[in-house]
Amino acid sequence: MSNITKKLLKLTSSEKTVFTTGDLRLFWNIENKDVLKTTIFRAVEKGYLVNIRRGLYRLNEVKINEFELAGKLKKNSYISFETVLAQVGVIFQWYDEIFSASDRGALIKNKYGKFRYRKLPKRILADRTGIVNKGNYFIATPERAFCDKIYKDGLSYFDDTTELDREELKKISKIYNNKRVVKDVKKVIKDNRHDSK
Repeated sequence: MSNITKKLLKLTSSEKTVFTTGDLRLFWNIENKDVLKTTIFRAVEKGYLVNIRRGLYRLNEVKINEFELAGKLKKNSYISFETVLAQVGVIFQWYDEIFSASDRGALIKNKYGKFRYRKLPKRILADRTGIVNKGNYFIATPERAFCDKIYKDGLSYFDDTTELDREELKKISKIYNNKRVVKDVKKVIKDNRHDSK
């Protein structure tokens, strides 16, 4: 088995679909920056790796996980907002973008999709309440995504909030240190109680 084949085998058995230069350094156990750069260059040149953007790669012929890519395109981010809310049926509208919370707002478009990052204050991002580590990326619980959305946009129209956990909503609403978010969450909880009768 060739050296490059062994290196690629380590990547394919990792369950990751997107790799930073730092990831490749760790997987391949290469400390020397020049050796690492040359190894990556050869892997790209031979078509084993595809360069997504500077310092970010994927294996050729392996389907990319878009949520993982969203997390790698922007550090200090997690999947949230409409992406999570649409998955669980809180909103029914389909979006062709992946929404994430981050320390800076941005829209990144590439051949893998559109990735929208909405800015939240660092103190909110630092509070991991309602954020789940999926191994290769972080994603908000429906309750966290709901509160993130209310924090950014106010209480807009939601199709179905009845499945949201009331206690989790109350707990998460407090991390924003924002009276409007707490008030809006209380209103949604109250409305859900009336709807369930």
